[in-house]
Amino acid sequence: MVNVITSFSRITILSFVLIFTLIDLVQIFEYKLNEAVYSILSTIQSVMVVLFLFNGTFVLFMAKEDAGMIMLGIFTCIFFVGFYVAVYRLSDFVPRALINNMFLFISFGIIALARLKTEFAAKHMIFLFITLVISLLVIMGLKYVDRIERFMYIFAIVGIILLLIVAFFGQVENGAKLSFAAGPIRFQPSEFIKLSFLFFISGCIVTFKDMRGFLIASIGSAVHVVALVLARDLGTALIFLTAYVFVMFIAYKNYIVLSLEIGVATIGGILAYHYFPHIQTRFIAWTDPLSVVDDKGYQISQSLFAIGTGGWLGSGLNKGMPNKIPVVTMDFIFAAISEEMGAIVGVCLIVCFACTVMLILNAAFNCNNSFYMLVSSGIAVLFAVQTILNIGGVIKFIPSTGVTLPFISYGGNSLLSLMLCFLIVSCSNNLYFDSRQGRRHDR
Repeated sequence: MVNVITSFSRITILSFVLIFTLIDLVQIFEYKLNEAVYSILSTIQSVMVVLFLFNGTFVLFMAKEDAGMIMLGIFTCIFFVGFYVAVYRLSDFVPRALINNMFLFISFGIIALARLKTEFAAKHMIFLFITLVISLLVIMGLKYVDRIERFMYIFAIVGIILLLIVAFFGQVENGAKLSFAAGPIRFQPSEFIKLSFLFFISGCIVTFKDMRGFLIASIGSAVHVVALVLARDLGTALIFLTAYVFVMFIAYKNYIVLSLEIGVATIGGILAYHYFPHIQTRFIAWTDPLSVVDDKGYQISQSLFAIGTGGWLGSGLNKGMPNKIPVVTMDFIFAAISEEMGAIVGVCLIVCFACTVMLILNAAFNCNNSFYMLVSSGIAVLFAVQTILNIGGVIKFIPSTGVTLPFISYGGNSLLSLMLCFLIVSCSNNLYFDSRQGRRHDR
């Protein structure tokens, strides 16, 4: 009976995800859609997310005979309702399409983690509620910060100091210093400094409105990146650098400067390859993983085997062997999803990530103030680059960088950072406060 349900669920899961994805391709034109059409499409997406979530948790309940699987689905839905209510109270416009995408990714994360390691799924659920409460407190605080761009230097100084602390005193993980621990709590500052970094460069641009803003933002960005290089956290350094390049281009639209920045970044990448052994190791594993399958290429080889074994429709939940992949709950969770849910679901997931970037940019370009327009644009870039680096590494498109897959990979630090980013985008029209003019569109 379990085998029949698992086999049939491959089709139902694919159907739910495919319908969601097709609607997503329409929703990226949300500002051109009729309000009634937008509402209907968003409602259908919400239903697809809930059906997908309970389909996955029910199959795992049947396979593992663990009632906790159903409870995970119920608590995830409670979280969804809480998030919706919070955004509705904080913002004039609720970007339902964007929020639905976030809910889909969270559902993928809960199902995948519950399949791989039940206790991780339970912890991830706890992280969801904790991060929501913390993020809401931060958002409510931001609404009362008068001209937030005035604090740009504070954002830069705090971020750089934290990165340097990690560079000199952090714990080494896979060749890089990423975090430090305080008892059972593991703190990874770079996840939160992504946001303070965007606040800094956006503040420079909005405050000076000329080349002074460009120079100050460039110097501050360079120091951030150097601190990350000292920590050998080159994946995050690349994310910071890319965010800086594109936010600067959005602000100044100068192709010459863009070309110079890309040139400098390319030179930096070449130097990083020559001076950091763990980067060379990853390149060897990328170029020919089977030649070093017993050592450096084991992880990527197992990832490719898993995706290939799953085929187009997948092996079915709890029917594959994703736990053979090292660090599967974090860096390589996309391979686990593709193995058991199928390559078509994997492609749909990639399309949904791309649509999410477009939806964030839609929100940014329709923001009523320059500061949060730039911040939201930067968030879109951060989200896009992080997704590309993760999935690209999993499918051997690029060398593995060790970054997590947004909202899906296990980890409280990444989850809190992303939750805060999405709340900022969702409430961007209601956050900026200038005591000299009052808040625009405040409810």
